[in-house]
Amino acid sequence: MPAMAQVTFYGRANVDVSSYQANGAVTAAENIQSRMRVADSGSRFGFRVNEDLGGGMRAFVTCETGINIDNGGANGQGVGVDATFVANPINASTNFFCSRQGHVGVGTALGEVRLGRQNIWWTQGEINQTGANFLSADALGAMYAPSSGLSAAPASRTSNVVLLHAGAGLGAFAGSQAYFVVDTQEGIAASATPLPNKGNIMGVKVNYSAGQIVAMLDYAKVKNSVNDRAAATNFDASGTKVGLGYKYAADSLVSVIYWDLSRTYTLAASHTATPTNVNNLGAAAIGSRSQTGLGINVQHSLGAIDLYAQYGQMASAKNSAGATIGDSGITGTMLGARYKLSKRSSLTGTYVSLKNGVANATNLSGGSYASGNAGLGSDPRVFAFGVMHNF
Repeated sequence: MPAMAQVTFYGRANVDVSSYQANGAVTAAENIQSRMRVADSGSRFGFRVNEDLGGGMRAFVTCETGINIDNGGANGQGVGVDATFVANPINASTNFFCSRQGHVGVGTALGEVRLGRQNIWWTQGEINQTGANFLSADALGAMYAPSSGLSAAPASRTSNVVLLHAGAGLGAFAGSQAYFVVDTQEGIAASATPLPNKGNIMGVKVNYSAGQIVAMLDYAKVKNSVNDRAAATNFDASGTKVGLGYKYAADSLVSVIYWDLSRTYTLAASHTATPTNVNNLGAAAIGSRSQTGLGINVQHSLGAIDLYAQYGQMASAKNSAGATIGDSGITGTMLGARYKLSKRSSLTGTYVSLKNGVANATNLSGGSYASGNAGLGSDPRVFAFGVMHNF
């Protein structure tokens, strides 16, 4: 008689009471004045199904659904904010079954094949475990996440993914991945341009963890973002992230992360246009650009209390001619603490500050955590005290 499939239910509740603001914008009307709020940061529930097929092989399903415990809806904190230059921040990873992850696969201890909606480029494993994993948000993730202004990298999670995942049998390289995504070919609209133009994303992530050393190389390439090379808004893009960390004690780590994001428009006029900012706001939506960043991340354990700190900078971006887009850089700082009530529950405190140049508008937009759309030159800031429970 075949073995029964094993079903595991799991989740996370992560909610804080916080003060959010984004002042200092070039256009005063785009400032977001300080307000108190109760905010969700990456809460989810899910289930995993696993069946032993014998001979070391298994079949499995994962369905992880994002939830907004703060308001019970699909929208994040920015609901109702004036959105004259960017759409209201609806959190696409909440409210529907498998909205965060939904995949099916087969594999062994050496590796797995997974098909469906999955996390790809921006996850960083042990190199940076702040953000919604341990706290409310993090500064470095805000800068190199796809939801940041440059948006050159692929989504943090996306649909229609074919992914190869390295299993525990590969030792120090467990968790490494290679993937191909055809999400940009789904639901193609009618066009005079011969289609399809084969829009896709492909990438590879190499993770390494052995002894006190952890390392990561993450690369993704987006081809034909809107699947129409004749469209003024169509671009190719790439994201590269390299990290190296040292575990100097149990649960304590210092790591350095470097990233390089680029966007190349496929239409000649769009490519050579001169952007005045890096965020595609207003009339400056077109023009190829590239930008690099460097950050340091520290996690220090004092037993029941874990302390966190980050500091990072992105240099001003460069356009297709290699000229600098003036004052388009950003500086980010994070300080945090977590008091572990148990293995599953903790109290958290987080301070995050982003200081944008006048040609940048990066925000704490992952998971629609920000309370609105920051204007160019504004400086988002959050003080948060929260409760997290993993189950």
